[in-house]
Amino acid sequence: MTETSLANRIGMVLLSMASLATVTVLSQTPQFDGRGWTVGNHQKTAAQSLTEYVLPGQTVDTWKELVTSTVFVQPVPIAPFVERIHTLMAKDCPSLEWNVIRQDERTAVFEFRDAGCGGFEAQHELDRVTIEPDGLYRLAYAAKTKAPIAAERREQWLALLTQSPLVERAGGARAEPGKPAASGLDSATMAAAQKIATDQLAAAVRKSGGTCPEGVKSEVKSRTPGPQGPLIESIVECSNGQRYTVLIDPSGSITSFLTPK
Repeated sequence: MTETSLANRIGMVLLSMASLATVTVLSQTPQFDGRGWTVGNHQKTAAQSLTEYVLPGQTVDTWKELVTSTVFVQPVPIAPFVERIHTLMAKDCPSLEWNVIRQDERTAVFEFRDAGCGGFEAQHELDRVTIEPDGLYRLAYAAKTKAPIAAERREQWLALLTQSPLVERAGGARAEPGKPAASGLDSATMAAAQKIATDQLAAAVRKSGGTCPEGVKSEVKSRTPGPQGPLIESIVECSNGQRYTVLIDPSGSITSFLTPK
């Protein structure tokens, strides 16, 4: 079990509490700043993956500096994704300092630091989030420190986040030599992930004024490409027997309307 720190709390929340299948990464470890980073943890579901890199002498349980790569196979608009991270990190953390360094339709670079919240150590983190045709990629550098990251190191890592290629591709990792490749998740894990997506769509319906006490099941009907990002159309069936179409545009705006069965 990896350490529950403020840095990997983002990954934990955005992985939607789904069970994870652990696999071994064989792809070449990125050099980053040349200090011998190695893979300390890799977890993967059908929809997303999390890889954590540690320095020599450190582990994912004892890290002082950590690089995290998260891949989401389903692209989502940048603005609401970044705002969701901000909201989650600010919850019960009055000392949080948040700064969006740059943001456009495809990429966001931001940072946050805190004085220690919820029993966790103080830290400073730099993040890059990028939308690509095959998924959404997040790469982050975190340091446990009460003071801000030193200016020279901060500039170094901001440059590295900008210049680093995508660390993981959405296809995921391979299995160890001599062992079969991971064939996917068991039915219980898949059901858990689907339940979370359904609950989120039901919440979107309620937020936009519809009546959906609970989501029963859902499915993505289409993703229409556009210059600013995809328009995503989903269907959610509710516990009251109603069925809604939910449209999420590239800006994150949500529209839902009652749909005949």
